[in-house]
Amino acid sequence: MAHFTETTDALILLADLSATVDDVEKTLTLPPTPRLIILCGTEHVTTGRWMISLEGHVLCEGIQPTFVTGLAALFSLYHIFNLQYQEEAACTLEFIQRRFTGINPERGSKASRGKIISKKTGKVVQKKSHTVNPHVSTLPKNLMDFEWNFV
Repeated sequence: MAHFTETTDALILLADLSATVDDVEKTLTLPPTPRLIILCGTEHVTTGRWMISLEGHVLCEGIQPTFVTGLAALFSLYHIFNLQYQEEAACTLEFIQRRFTGINPERGSKASRGKIISKKTGKVVQKKSHTVNPHVSTLPKNLMDFEWNFV
């Protein structure tokens, strides 16, 4: 997410390790778009327990307590309910889609199209239409170039 200049709270929220579903719904402001809620202590962010929220409510708690299963469940939610990726995390989600799950459509994206608010100017602008987000397509190339420098 840092590579795409996206904030982690666009996908992941942190809650106290001992929090219940009711605690999370009362203490966190859960947005309408899907979020992975990591239940962690003060020392470790990856201690394991996670929940998924959608439309301001917790949908489920993780059975397998790993970050990877939580991320997979969050990603699956977008495809099961045919949701568009939220603008704040669209590049990261598209990267996961194309590089880790192998879903590589020739055209189209689950990222939103149309008019958006520019991050630079704050004005409403027409979003450019790309087959694949340029930031997403250059990251694998840069990673491969980086690996070749050490061969």
